[in-house]
Amino acid sequence: MKRTCLTIALAIGLIAVGFAGLATTGYAEEDSRDVFFAAKGLPYGFDAALPEIHGFLSSQFWNVGRHVQGYYADGTSAANASGESTFLPQSFYVDIIAEITPTVLVEGEFELYHGSSVKPCAQRVLWHPSMQFNLSIGRQFVMLGSQEKVYYPTSTYRFFTWQPYLYERFLRFTGWWDAGICAAGRYWLMEDSDMFLEYGLMISNGPGDLGSNTQYTSSGSTYTQLMNSSGYVYEQFNSARQSYDNNDDKALSWRLGFSPFEGLLWRIEAMTGKYDTNDKYDFTYLTSELFYTTGRLDSMIGLLQLDFDAPADTGSRSVKWPGGTVTQQTYYISAGYKVLDKEMGINFVQPVIRYQWCNPNVDAPSSVSQYEGYGKRSSFDLGVNFSPWEHVLFRAAYRWQDIIKGPAGLDGDGFTMEAVVDF
Repeated sequence: MKRTCLTIALAIGLIAVGFAGLATTGYAEEDSRDVFFAAKGLPYGFDAALPEIHGFLSSQFWNVGRHVQGYYADGTSAANASGESTFLPQSFYVDIIAEITPTVLVEGEFELYHGSSVKPCAQRVLWHPSMQFNLSIGRQFVMLGSQEKVYYPTSTYRFFTWQPYLYERFLRFTGWWDAGICAAGRYWLMEDSDMFLEYGLMISNGPGDLGSNTQYTSSGSTYTQLMNSSGYVYEQFNSARQSYDNNDDKALSWRLGFSPFEGLLWRIEAMTGKYDTNDKYDFTYLTSELFYTTGRLDSMIGLLQLDFDAPADTGSRSVKWPGGTVTQQTYYISAGYKVLDKEMGINFVQPVIRYQWCNPNVDAPSSVSQYEGYGKRSSFDLGVNFSPWEHVLFRAAYRWQDIIKGPAGLDGDGFTMEAVVDF
């Protein structure tokens, strides 16, 4: 009791001394920011680098079949698609950017993800002396699939709540950032013209080991069950995030782009390297996109092929991968047309449409050739994006999914809604 009374008395005394100091010295004579940093012994913080903070809030509603997302085409349901309707606190995303000098920026991104975790995104420093050349070091998007144009809910070419198979199944549904060094730039080909070429080259850690980092390992072991008992192969090759590299090999990715006139951009990208801990197994991504925007129309076509060497499944199961190269392919076409664009007091109304197709097992080895093409499917998405005011967007869409080859249908139809506010 005496110790409690002493603590309270001490606290009251400290507060009283503080107010007395304000009365005698004048609060404005000392900059509280300088006092705070001096007390920590840190010289950081200066007015010219005052950070900008941007972000968005995405809240969603899902009423979908359980095979919309999963590790195999007929696999168990993912946490977000259990076959039951759910409200999903998808993301509260924050992007912090500070200008250190007129040509040097630092960026940090993170998400409060699904109301349950913090997901790190970009963490990099960028030097941009000119449009022809910029250099960034740190964690950033790999040069595949034009992710910077489609990942964020506020992106022009993000037409639906769900990403296409290309991102859900192959470049990871939640985006792919990787630590490394990236050089990029853009060259205009003629004066007073919108025609340009762009390039990019990145060296990074690359994808993690299939056996030790993914969620489909056998209990108590680290080997990969690439093919499940129904003959479907795994569809999320790069599902594991790497804070540090798992091998000595460094992945190389590159991009080339060409725009003949304003509104049209064609890109091709590739990434290659080794993914396992022993630097033994190769992988190669090849992606390409065509963006076209004119007037009220925004449209995009995306293609991907992934090849990776995989060791043979072990164990006594009757259905198992014999070892060899896995080839997976997908493509999609999507478009949106603004029937209202800053008219009638509305920011815009945009009906959207998408068709996509994928084949997770294009060329199966002869011993499992009967399972070639298992999981091949297509889907058709139809929806509308409604923005009553700038920085506020509502989405609603329905997906119809059709299995083309496999022993069982896929429960993948469903309805989604999303509300996005950016700031």
